[in-house]
Amino acid sequence: MEQAIYNFNPHVKGDTFEALTFTVSVNEEPLTLTGASIRMHLRLAPLHPVAHELSTAEGHIVITDAVNGEFQIKKQIIDFPAALYWYDIEITLANGDIKTYVAGKWQITQDVTH
Repeated sequence: MEQAIYNFNPHVKGDTFEALTFTVSVNEEPLTLTGASIRMHLRLAPLHPVAHELSTAEGHIVITDAVNGEFQIKKQIIDFPAALYWYDIEITLANGDIKTYVAGKWQITQDVTH
């Protein structure tokens, strides 16, 4: 499977991010996420240090339907500094395989009332 590009809609710093669900399929079959862990790194450029991480370990990402390859970035307040971030979402499967199926950019804009 090729890596899908998904650019998030711009988000205002300090505002509530509404939950976003992803479904991962490989060869038109859902990827089983039973026992998987997921993390999303955000960086100011692809080779820069990690600026922020969302993950299943930290509870920012949840696997909502493991058998059908579904996970969700949970509803939460995103209070990252305003910037254009590059990200990818890496899945570590139960067998130890590591796969990156989605990547893109996310613009966080500065709010006026902060």
